[in-house]
Amino acid sequence: MINWKRVAIIVPVGAVLNMFLLFGLFMNSYSQQIIFSEEFGQSPKLVGVWKTIEPVPTLESLVPALLITPAIYSFVFALLYDAIPGKRKITKGFSYGVILWALIAVFFELFTPNGLFGEPANLLGYELFLWFVGLVSVSTVISLIYQKKI
Repeated sequence: MINWKRVAIIVPVGAVLNMFLLFGLFMNSYSQQIIFSEEFGQSPKLVGVWKTIEPVPTLESLVPALLITPAIYSFVFALLYDAIPGKRKITKGFSYGVILWALIAVFFELFTPNGLFGEPANLLGYELFLWFVGLVSVSTVISLIYQKKI
């Protein structure tokens, strides 16, 4: 049975944490130097989409995806709580983060940066690592807050 009071907490917490964490992981100056580096073989097409082709993505244009998606997967966490592997909260959070990473990040990175823009494997790996850290962290926090209704 879903604990709606806890869902009302994890949805905004997960959304805000996801927005700041993923934005911070990808948009900090260190990651930006790596991701957009010609030295690492980044595709000029991908760089153009992010840096020169109008409209250039901004935080404001990314906010809907960074807030709505985690709101949905916070709700799905509560819905699937019993089916998520693990008995302890941290294990459930980690497991759910890995599931999200496998279903969201891997698909996105293979389809868009790699498939459409020709991003090289080394940068794809780096970005998948950032996704992993972000999604596992957010999922673990969601899991630590959520408590199944008894």
